[in-house]
Amino acid sequence: MSINRLAYNAMMVVVGERYISDDPAVCEAYRSGPGGYEGGTGYERVMTTIPHAVVLPKNTEEVRKIVKICNRYDVPYVPYSTGFYGPRTHCHVENEIIIDLKRHNEFDLDGKHFYFNVGSGVTLGALQQEAMNNGAYSVIGGGGAQCSAICNLIGDGWSPLSHRIGIPHRRILGTELVLPDGELVKMGSLAVSDDPFWGEGPGPDLRGLLRGFTGLRGCLGVVTKMAIKTLPFQPEPLVPTGISPNTALELPVKRVKWINYLMPDKKAQVQAMFDIGHAEIAAAVTKVPKFWRAIAKAEDKEDFWRLWLVENEESLRNFFIVRVLLVGYTSEEDMEYQERVLNDIMTELGGIGTPTKPSDESWIKNADSAGMWLMCGSYVSVDYIIESLSQATQHGETYAELKRKYTPPLMPDFGDPGWFQNFEMGHQGYSEFLIYWDQREDVDGVDKFYVDTSKMNIKHRYYTSLLGPHQPLYLTGPMYGPNYHTWLLKIKEEFDPKWVSHPPVPLAHDEFMTRAPWMKEMIDWEPPEELPMRKW
Repeated sequence: MSINRLAYNAMMVVVGERYISDDPAVCEAYRSGPGGYEGGTGYERVMTTIPHAVVLPKNTEEVRKIVKICNRYDVPYVPYSTGFYGPRTHCHVENEIIIDLKRHNEFDLDGKHFYFNVGSGVTLGALQQEAMNNGAYSVIGGGGAQCSAICNLIGDGWSPLSHRIGIPHRRILGTELVLPDGELVKMGSLAVSDDPFWGEGPGPDLRGLLRGFTGLRGCLGVVTKMAIKTLPFQPEPLVPTGISPNTALELPVKRVKWINYLMPDKKAQVQAMFDIGHAEIAAAVTKVPKFWRAIAKAEDKEDFWRLWLVENEESLRNFFIVRVLLVGYTSEEDMEYQERVLNDIMTELGGIGTPTKPSDESWIKNADSAGMWLMCGSYVSVDYIIESLSQATQHGETYAELKRKYTPPLMPDFGDPGWFQNFEMGHQGYSEFLIYWDQREDVDGVDKFYVDTSKMNIKHRYYTSLLGPHQPLYLTGPMYGPNYHTWLLKIKEEFDPKWVSHPPVPLAHDEFMTRAPWMKEMIDWEPPEELPMRKW
């Protein structure tokens, strides 16, 4: 089935012949391929399809016109910029098109107030470098600085740097949103002026349409412009070193340094995070999985397995580390003060400092993001927990225990309970559980583990941030809110009654459960009689 020619020709008038294509070779390039985040899952095999056309608007007005054409001719579309999430940001229905926003790359800085005004095609790498050139910095997500800055802020948008900078919705200022019917909504101070300095009101704060904690993958419209808050940094340059792919940023150690502390037990590990937050020091405070250390040391995949397989359940059970990033924001004396306070905290708790390379590969510019796929070829975080610090540090053990049932095909990690860290000076905590597998092997267990963790969260009354785009909405919805799903679907029906904006999100996982034969056996909840997007 080909795209409606009347719709295609109308879009060509909007963007010009050069910026629209239905060439099969061009469209195939946009399909999620093997490897990468969530690559190789059954969800990818079952749910993703090649787009029937790709269109590249250059500004908000062109996006509005294209969305209105899609509504007029019943053409479903996916808002797309860099495609980090792979299967979940690609076409799911047979006659769908991609609206690629890479040309929408306008960029300006308000140096006095430390915010950037950017289009959807501006990447985090560009924003971060320009920010540091002007004495500021922002968060770079764990997947890499090649991700769209706007996409990152409306889908996840955190990292260890969130210890000081904070969680994403606090950094979203004035924003332009093209609704699924093509109408334009200006949020924050843009609603009453041309100054995007403020993200809230006036009136209702509409940032909830863009994201909860994790975001809705563009099913409620297209964000075309956003002002993004940054924070003051220190003035010394962070110098790129190495030869690709072994690259890093060399840190000016009198102003920026990582320090690792080995802690005697988990109680001391968590207490250290509380105390560091209470003292209001540091730029990042995190516990990392032990296999990340093997990744950092390994020269290649074989070297990783040589390093990793010397570990066992006992060595993992007695590994407690706190990794701290110090930044002397105002002066070298500020740095010295923070380090003295940090060492006092760690001495009291029995922490022992260990040598750390004076470089960063992971969080300030993300030179090593490709290394996350080194071990097995496929990787995904099955859940994120954003809770109080005391709660966020507890749930990893239950994930690790459940994972034993699915190892193999999942990578052996000897019961490692995942990654947790401080958010917002310890006022919030964050936990993430990662899994790895070889996509060339049977991956049904990966899909089942994903759903089993949702059931486990419900059983243990854990919070989950993945409601909507990543988990079956009719499984989680009745249990959270409660009846979170009914509210979300009412909003979807109100703003997008024709379901043209990225169908079947937010019901994509419900659809997957009914399409994939190996998943049907896991349905022990009441699924919907008919999904609203089934007309596609």
